[in-house]
Amino acid sequence: MKHIILITSVLLLASCANHEKSNSLSNVIDIEESMQNITKLKASDFGKTIRYVPLETTDDCLIGNAPLVKVLKNYIVVEVNSRCLLFDKKDGSFISEIGHMGQDPEAYTSSYSWADEKEEFLYFTSMPDKLIKYDMKGNFAGKVEIPSPPGLAAYYLLTNSEIIGYYNGINSSEKYSLTFLDKEGILKDSIQPVLTKLEETISDIQNISVTKGRTVYGNWTKTGAIVIDYKNDKKQIIAADAVTLWNHNGTIRFKENFIDTIYTISGRELIPSIAFNTGKWHWPENERMSKSNNSERIFVSDVSENSAFVFFQCIKGLYTDDILLYNGLYNKTTGETKLGKNSDDIPDDLTGFMPFEPFSMSTSGEFVSFIEAFKIMEWVEEHPETKTNEKLSFLKNFNDDMNPVIVLVE
Repeated sequence: MKHIILITSVLLLASCANHEKSNSLSNVIDIEESMQNITKLKASDFGKTIRYVPLETTDDCLIGNAPLVKVLKNYIVVEVNSRCLLFDKKDGSFISEIGHMGQDPEAYTSSYSWADEKEEFLYFTSMPDKLIKYDMKGNFAGKVEIPSPPGLAAYYLLTNSEIIGYYNGINSSEKYSLTFLDKEGILKDSIQPVLTKLEETISDIQNISVTKGRTVYGNWTKTGAIVIDYKNDKKQIIAADAVTLWNHNGTIRFKENFIDTIYTISGRELIPSIAFNTGKWHWPENERMSKSNNSERIFVSDVSENSAFVFFQCIKGLYTDDILLYNGLYNKTTGETKLGKNSDDIPDDLTGFMPFEPFSMSTSGEFVSFIEAFKIMEWVEEHPETKTNEKLSFLKNFNDDMNPVIVLVE
């Protein structure tokens, strides 16, 4: 196994620890300066067009509360109430329910899925040691056994040649940060943990609570979180299914919590590619569990990327009762960073419809949001002129018993 903590990585982290901008990278997202110039974002900051995709509504594909939506090149995946539903991205028509939860050989134990690079299959975890595979028509397509070590990861990225797993130190041994498996689940290589090892043990835990869905922590905890309070004035928040790996135009990216760097995985090395300059708001990773003296520190919680932008959310006062959540947008061409309060609406200045709430990014690079039907009908009642807007033709036969509408901005 290769040791890949590069000298450049150390230098970069050292510069962040000293609250100085890194000059080693051309892409630096300047949160420190942006905090002094909070702005109000608008939909046109994210793209030039908005497309609305109403999801078909039938008895077979009714979507409940707080769905998790993932948009692929050709499909929309909705995970809700232990089900995985697949829709056509072009018109929102329902395609199939993918797999099922249970204990039988073809069942998964979590409806959270990962698509392969060609987007021909969806993979699900089946405890204690398997990935279950289905095609896009809902047919069972096999399984991958991953015995311990390394065991099942917290997050996966499936390329054409291998399976990359991310280990958060909670669901598995702290021996790995990343593992590289072949398509049969055989461990080929690994990367050691980037974060310093925690000293706390189970006996130090005072209280554990669980949150469901999006909370004050924003997109980072969109599928929930485990909140652990320790006896020694320390705390830890473990976001379920938080995105740590993504494929950007064939380039594999990796972002670890409390490390203000986006890495490119090249071979088996982590190459620093984009840095977050938090400056005086910096939160040292070796103090990431401390509840003291961090009310003014900033934690970069959720990151996504397309060819033009890096979209991120960051939290000030993570362990306090006065949490402030921000939306950030970094323009790769101009180098400009815009930072706005999440509590401020992002007005739709492209179609004049409801405020835009970016939740994620599609594998094609579109910003993704969704609006539940009852919220749409409430808006239309308050804004009756909306029905005559040609850009919102889907409203003509819309009602509050229908499935959500997916919003795509590019």
